[in-house]
Amino acid sequence: MALVASIGNLNYDIYVKTPELPGLDQSVDAVDIYTGGGGSAANFAVAIARMRHRARFIGSVGDDVMGDIILRELAAEGVDVSFVKRIKGVRSGVVVVLVQPDGVKRMIAYRGANMGLSPDDINEESLGGVDHVHIASGRVELILKAKEVAKRLGKTVSVDGGTALARKGLEIVSKALSGVDVVLMNQVEAKMLASSADHRAAVDVVARSVNARELVITLGDRGAMAVSDGEFIYVDAFKLQPVDTTGAGDTFAAAYIAARLAGLSLYERLLFANAAASLKVTRPGARSSPRFEEVAEFLGSLGYRIAD
Repeated sequence: MALVASIGNLNYDIYVKTPELPGLDQSVDAVDIYTGGGGSAANFAVAIARMRHRARFIGSVGDDVMGDIILRELAAEGVDVSFVKRIKGVRSGVVVVLVQPDGVKRMIAYRGANMGLSPDDINEESLGGVDHVHIASGRVELILKAKEVAKRLGKTVSVDGGTALARKGLEIVSKALSGVDVVLMNQVEAKMLASSADHRAAVDVVARSVNARELVITLGDRGAMAVSDGEFIYVDAFKLQPVDTTGAGDTFAAAYIAARLAGLSLYERLLFANAAASLKVTRPGARSSPRFEEVAEFLGSLGYRIAD
């Protein structure tokens, strides 16, 4: 069982399920509302813990009631929160998620106390005893510091910078991600970086520009692909009825890293991660990622066998 640290945001998510989005000066009725912990790095921490690994989260929250709630949720999942900063006088991060009937979501984020996390918080103490470091943040200064400390300690590193990182442009992103073991992004981010409307052309541009050991691109309901040492692998998605796609990418990332730590092949990593993400989207909330046993059972029911 490896110890995996994730670095980035921890939020209080408010989900509003609605059949349509309101126009200007309009209102629509919601068909459901629910709340729960969120934040890409925190979602990853929960998902990796459910993959039979030990998890540590490094981030920042306010000293408010929402901060208390989301920290308790993480701890209840077995995540080590001893390196989470509490910032006085600042609200914890909040995200309002608008979920449509097909599970597709739109988000409005208030970063709040998340911005209190600094490169100084990423050091040999906070990464002590860690086997793998995952950075789920678009903040280049955090990526560079985490990469520096992790490599000094001889640990592997993955980065999922999201749209916030992709918006910084290919030149900055290439420098920030140079030497990273696993880079994860979705097809929208790849197209943005490559200034291309075609995901296959975008993958080629990004793969040639980013000096990473593995580049993994998720394609939503079309599956995922990976490029590593000249090897290109594509795995189709599993066709399950989506309920809420929030956190699917974080689930995919955690399952992929868990499979990598287990020594599975590139194809098996994509297969396992696709299955985990497909199960997640059938459930509401960002933290509804499946456990290892659920993914193995699902794959087994379809004739696949993943080593225990």
